[in-house]
Amino acid sequence: MTADTPAKYGGEPIREDVLGYGSQSITEAEKSAVLDVLDGDYITRGPTVEEFEDRVSDLVDVDHAIATTSGTTALHLAGRAAGFESDDEVITTPLTFAATAHTATYSEATPVFADIDPNRRTLDPESVRARITDKTVGLVPMHYGGHPADIEGLLEVADEHNLTVIWDACHAFGGSWNGEPIGSQRDMAVFSFHPVKNITTGEGGMVVTDDDDLARRLRHLRSFDMNYEPDGHESEPWYQVVEGVGYNYNITDIQAALGLAQLDRLEEFKQRRDEIITQYDDALGEISGIRTPPNPVESDPMYHLYAVEVRDELGCDRQEFVNAMHAENIGVQVHYVPLHFHPFFQEEFGYQRGMFPETERVYEGLVSLPLHPEMDDEDVEDVITAVRRLDAYHRP
Repeated sequence: MTADTPAKYGGEPIREDVLGYGSQSITEAEKSAVLDVLDGDYITRGPTVEEFEDRVSDLVDVDHAIATTSGTTALHLAGRAAGFESDDEVITTPLTFAATAHTATYSEATPVFADIDPNRRTLDPESVRARITDKTVGLVPMHYGGHPADIEGLLEVADEHNLTVIWDACHAFGGSWNGEPIGSQRDMAVFSFHPVKNITTGEGGMVVTDDDDLARRLRHLRSFDMNYEPDGHESEPWYQVVEGVGYNYNITDIQAALGLAQLDRLEEFKQRRDEIITQYDDALGEISGIRTPPNPVESDPMYHLYAVEVRDELGCDRQEFVNAMHAENIGVQVHYVPLHFHPFFQEEFGYQRGMFPETERVYEGLVSLPLHPEMDDEDVEDVITAVRRLDAYHRP
């Protein structure tokens, strides 16, 4: 046994404390902003939410931003606002979290999976074309890990078939494509502000759009599908009416205050994530058994994940790699088990393993390494050392 022996095989762990794959970064500025709201008149949805929405719409360069309780509820509202319904088909990626596909299922539409471009890990436009039928009404691409999908190619397909596009940009807030902010592309885009995402409001999400009608519909659906100013409201100011099935997806001024303080630190967050990624790329790019994330194409992403692919040359499979990293107290994760592997999508829609070979080839090796602004250089070096240890242990 040597000092370089991985902990999984009898060595000492590199770290005493666990380094998670993601984490929020909260300073006194965020705490102060939240306390200011608590001392004010509004703690539920009020003027601070509107200010937060305005800041996001300016940042993304869109006309409307509608804050919600999570990225999942934002996707729900987007699908409803798009008019998805039973007998409709909506194409999306199987390499994502379930909420992406539920953009369709929440509205009783059918999620149709298309395979990915393995070089981007996002929807392949040609695979999308092959899945279009006369029932196809929508497209929900996901910017995996923050890496933009083939926006130009997917918009071309959408234009050819008159599809509504809802971009799942939950991983990508703060990035850009061809000089345009991610989220500014038609028709709608959705962000998540979960604690491990690029900024946080604790829990929260946002739908952004340039479409006035969609924005109006989104705002109504967010609040019970209530019309707060129907005919007769002027003379009877209490008169407000429900016009359909809506929801209570309102975030609070407390959350929005946290979000505004986080927006003030967005450049800081991106700079630190980019620094960590550069350190990882330089060190791990030399290991033949590790495929580092794809290089950005015509974009400047703000990465949520640093997902490598473990290959045969490393001398161990993904399962052994994950367990070895955990033994070193490095909290790696896998994003994601493909949706066509899940019992729900198999039993409800007939999907099964083997249907999307590019997705499955990528998934077999995927591992997300820690990436968040709270990491210092020693944390980054611990991750790199753990991977190098494992590589050296298995090297012939």
